[in-house]
Amino acid sequence: MKKTGSNIPSPANAPNVDAPSEPIERARLQAEVAKQRVRIAKEELKRARKRLKEAKREAKRARKLADSARKVWKKARRGARGTAPAGKGATRRAKRRTAPRRKRTAQP
Repeated sequence: MKKTGSNIPSPANAPNVDAPSEPIERARLQAEVAKQRVRIAKEELKRARKRLKEAKREAKRARKLADSARKVWKKARRGARGTAPAGKGATRRAKRRTAPRRKRTAQP
């Protein structure tokens, strides 16, 4: 149904006509809420940065541990290789070691 002009309330019948400060109060409250949101977002960002730093520290520790474990494994493997019985496998390894190695090119 089409709205007519008679359905629009007149300024005399409108509630809170004597309170023009309501929009100002509403704007003030909205600004306050926005400030709270900003504060909460900043706190979350701080916490996220702390988590990131801790994760980086943990990754660094893990890399160090993996590196030391790899070194121990290589050392044990080299030690075991020296005590291996001379057989078919030992001659193959010797042939492979005597083959010339290609130089690695630096990747950008």
